[in-house]
Amino acid sequence: MFFGISRYFHPERPPSKGYTLIEVLVAMAIFGSMLTLGGLALNQGLKQYQGLAEKGINFWTYAKEIGVGKSFHSMIDYYVYTPSDGWVPYFQGGREGISYVSLSPLAGTVPVIVWIRDEKEDAGRRSLVYYELPVYTKTYEEIERDSLFGAFKKSKSVNLLEGVEDIEFAFYGYDLVRGKHTWSGEFDGRKRRVLPSAVVVSYRNQGKQDKLVFGSHVNSFSKTVYNDLYQKQ
Repeated sequence: MFFGISRYFHPERPPSKGYTLIEVLVAMAIFGSMLTLGGLALNQGLKQYQGLAEKGINFWTYAKEIGVGKSFHSMIDYYVYTPSDGWVPYFQGGREGISYVSLSPLAGTVPVIVWIRDEKEDAGRRSLVYYELPVYTKTYEEIERDSLFGAFKKSKSVNLLEGVEDIEFAFYGYDLVRGKHTWSGEFDGRKRRVLPSAVVVSYRNQGKQDKLVFGSHVNSFSKTVYNDLYQKQ
């Protein structure tokens, strides 16, 4: 009996070296999984933005006014640095359109630069078009360059109004010079140091006057200390 058992146990035999086939296959599987996860993580941000934007496009089809209203409501105090004025909140509004930074519904919680532009159609008609691009950490000069060269036109877009006439913008916000809230046809966050409280887009559709009214829920003055805390040379 003891002799039979000794046939299977050889304590004097040295332990085997190297890896078995199963161990090699497991290691290769783990390595392949790590590469896959790394690639997914690398592209996750862009895919998330594009996917949510596509879903947002469908949303805008049924509720454009609600969507742009949410875009205004989620406008954020995105401060940019300018050599002449220091740190200022980014907002540009004038006769051609509006530009601001928002946590837009088209991109979930990804901060984006929004452009709402008055664009020409055929036969003298006009369109109001919404564009957005991820803001990342763009400087004031980079945002202005995107506006000047129309970089936003490479992004997702939605027509808010089509076939209308006489589109005009009006902005309601605090005027530091006058010391009170006023309406104006232009609004520059660089000069005002604040964001507008409300924006009205008026237009004429089939001979009838109509308008869109949007409000902003932000105007935090906490970031005005940037010029004291983060001075640039």
